[in-house]
Order: sequence, then structure tokens, then C-alpha cells
Amino acid sequence: MAPQSPSIQSFFQPAAPSKAAHEARPAAVQQPPEPGDGFTEAEKQVHRPSTIEKTWNPPQEYDDVDISDLIPGPGCRTFMGRIVNFFDQQTPSKRPRAAKGCVKMIIKDDTGALTIRLWYANPLPALRLGHLVTIWTSHISNSEHGTFTSSTAPLFTSIFPERDRGCHLMLHEASDDGNLCKAPLGYRPGRPLRDLITLKNFIDGGYDIVGSRILVAVKWIGGRKKVTNKKGLENDVVSVGVFDHTAEATFTLWGPTTVSVTAWKTSQTILLFTSPGWRIDRKAWISLNASTCVDVDPSIEDAEWLRGFAQRITRREHTNPEFPQDIFDFEAALMSPQRVLWTLGDLDEFARAAPGERFMGYLSAIIMELNIVKYERRNMLLCNECCGVPLFANLVSTKCKQCEKQVALRINPRLLGPLIDETGTTTGGKLIVSTRAWEQLLGRTTSELVATSTEELRTIEQRLLFLRVNLVFGWAAEEAEGNVGRLCIWEVHA
Repeated sequence: MAPQSPSIQSFFQPAAPSKAAHEARPAAVQQPPEPGDGFTEAEKQVHRPSTIEKTWNPPQEYDDVDISDLIPGPGCRTFMGRIVNFFDQQTPSKRPRAAKGCVKMIIKDDTGALTIRLWYANPLPALRLGHLVTIWTSHISNSEHGTFTSSTAPLFTSIFPERDRGCHLMLHEASDDGNLCKAPLGYRPGRPLRDLITLKNFIDGGYDIVGSRILVAVKWIGGRKKVTNKKGLENDVVSVGVFDHTAEATFTLWGPTTVSVTAWKTSQTILLFTSPGWRIDRKAWISLNASTCVDVDPSIEDAEWLRGFAQRITRREHTNPEFPQDIFDFEAALMSPQRVLWTLGDLDEFARAAPGERFMGYLSAIIMELNIVKYERRNMLLCNECCGVPLFANLVSTKCKQCEKQVALRINPRLLGPLIDETGTTTGGKLIVSTRAWEQLLGRTTSELVATSTEELRTIEQRLLFLRVNLVFGWAAEEAEGNVGRLCIWEVHA
């Protein structure tokens, strides 16, 4: 059969349908868009599990060594340490098996430090400063001029666990007891740490000292913010207030390092900076640079002293300190056949004569001032602190704007003004009053107090004003066990 020749119509474009024909055609039913789950693609990438195998089996024998024993060259070696510095350098690529980025970090144990280049093709688990990790590698290299390596960590290794079966990275979470790899480099027990200076000396010019070190405590933790850089990319930034016994400064974290603050606690976490970045203007600003090392809660005597100092300062300045537990045995005091009635003058005299002693007893005093209605109108009936920031509300709990956690609130101690007896007086708002004592004094629980109307609160205030009450109290000096330093009221009897 002879092939057919094309028709003349095949050489022309089909004519568009007329408007009348289009209107006569029934409209297609549009399907509603598929509802999403409320998360952006960036958030999914952050929480998407990494492809690094958690149950990795070494293909051959690896020598377990300290970082100081590593020498350049090939060889299967494994070592453990803590992350003291890291930053993420993304390398976008369209090749399916190419690396999407590289995390450059410094790992340190008790003997030395090493630079790690961790390549990844999929999102990694969240890293943080102070994270305990174990590395398996097959090659150690010398430093290269102008790279991330510093004098602190002259050697480096490059690993790509998702593509190379001979290397691996393990993050220790449940197995980290907080004692491994905590000693700073060059530390010897019983001797001062080399190049350690105070924060004030660092601000006054100590930053010019090569390898200078400062030991600080976390005072407050700021909220996470989004900042757009010069390239138009958004970065997370978190500011952390730090201090020692001489000065204060602000430590700024950028990008992936901001995750580190989730494990820090105000007045408890101690940071040891080695060669920190700095900027001095009206305030002192500390940051990470390529040669900075940050030891989190180092195992040295100075860190224990600074933690105790920070906690004493916090208790002294805390908006509403928690009633101390396991310091006083009030049940034994109440059941004792000998019950001592103190005056404020006797209490002051005895506390100065024996500052290390703890004692309990009874006080008979008159309430000279109450501020219930005043603070109810200011929305400050209840208060607490979180991340070093005071929280006030007429609610039993509220959300911290820094860490976004729900924080339980307690009755504001400033509701109770000065107490007076025949020998002395107290300062308003400085007593530590237990929940039990507040209920006995106000005749209602915390939740009932919040729900009480203003007129009823004014009636309670007028009824208690100039009322003589008997208080069951406990006293422990700031330097004694528990570091209380305030008068603690356990019970109130009208």
C-alpha cells in the first residue's frame, strides 16, 4: 500500500475556539488544593532524620587513641572528644551524590585538639558546643595554610560517613555522664590554669594576649532571632549574657551553634573561652572565630567556685526564689517539746554571731504593709524567672519568651510588706514564703487567688493589715549549706 501524503491542514496551527463555544462548554470543576501539614520545607529538613547509620559496624580493626597520639598519615584510628567549635559551610550541588555542605569543627579531649571536616549529603543531627562524639577515620592530615585549622588543633581529618564506609561519627546522648573529656588543655590539678584572666582584664586589653582564656557563667539566655546577611540569606542568632565576679559581657551565637543554648542553664552552666572573638564598644561582645575553643562546664576548681558564686548572686537577685528543700526539718521543730520564740533583734544578733549555723523557731510580728491590689492591677500577682528574665502575670503559669517553655508561677513575695516587732523590722519583699504559708495567710490557694475579684482582694488586704501573726521560720546564712541567706517562712498562724 502506497504511503499517504500529508494533508494541507497539518501544516497550520489549529484555530482557537470561539468565545461563544467556550461559554457553551461546561466549566471544569476545580478541585480544592491539597491541605498541607503546616510546616515549611526548611522546618522539615531540620527535623528529617539523618542518613548516618546509628548501628554502624566497623569493617576492620580501629586503634583507640588519644588525640595527642595522632600522627599524620593513613591508618584506621578512633578517638573520642567534645565539640568546642563548629560552623556549617554549605556547598550546593545538583549532582545527586555530591555533598551538600561541610561542617568544620574542632574536637578536643583531655590531651589535645583536632579539626574535623564532616561532609554531608542530607541534614545532620543537631550539633552543639560540648557535645561528646566518637570519630572513626582512616587518615590524618597535616594542617593547610589559610584553612580552618588553628595552632590549637594543627591536624585535621575529613570524613563523609554517608559515602565512605570506612569512617563514621557517633553522637553520645544517653551515654554521656558529663565527666569525660572535661579538662582544659594544659590543666594540672592543684595549679592555676595557664593564660586565664578575669573578664574585666580581658575587656581592658587582655584580648591582645595570644591564647588568652576567660571563665564566665551564663546569666541570661536571649530569644532566637532571624537576621538577613549581606547575601540575602537568613541566619538564626541568639545572645547569651555571661559574667564573672568582675564584669559582664554578651556572647553571640550564629547559625547552627544557636542549638547549643538549649542545654545551658542560667547560673549553672560555665563556659571557658580560649582565644575568643571580641568587640568592645559601650558593651563587651564575645563571639566565635576560627581559633576559638569553648569548653562547656570544664572540670576545674575555678569553675566550681564560679558556679557557687553565680548561684549565690542569683538567689540574692532572684525575683521569687524557690522555697529551699531538705535544708530545714520543720516537722521536727513543730513536734519538739521545746519551742523557741525569737524576736527580730535576737535573730539578727545570733545570725551575725554564728553565720554558719542553721536554726528554726517562732516569730511574732505585725504586718505593716500589703500590696495585693497594687500588684493585681499591674498584672504581677504571680512571678518567677526563666533564662534569667523575670516573668509576671495574673496566671498560674506563662510561657517564657526566650525558650518558649511553660513556666509555673508562684505568689509574688512583694505582696507582703515589712514585718515589725518590738525589736526590729524586715525588708518588704525579701522573705521566702512557702506555698503552705501563703494559703494560711490569704485563706485560698494560688489558683483561687488569681480568680479573686479586685474588691474581694481589697477586703483581704484591709483585714490582714496591722494584724499580728505567728510565723514558723527557718534561717540559714548565705555561706552555710544551701546558700539561702534569707528568712524562710514555713507556716503562718494568725
